[in-house]
Amino acid sequence: AWSAVLAGGGVKGGQAVGATDATGAAVRERPVSAPDFMATVCGLLGVDAGASFKAGDRPVKAVERGAKPVEVT
Repeated sequence: AWSAVLAGGGVKGGQAVGATDATGAAVRERPVSAPDFMATVCGLLGVDAGASFKAGDRPVKAVERGAKPVEVT
């Protein structure tokens, strides 16, 4: 399990998404994959998650295909 702190970009404060066990080692509720987290960040910043960028001479996708932004209320 891991955590992140986000501010700005339309993020509503005071939210927690999911839960871990008592030691923080195992996800117990609502796991979020790294690609889904990146799709969320791209969406908040207005970056096209399907866009490709150059890394040297090769194109690299901003986010893996099939990633879905996290829906929070």
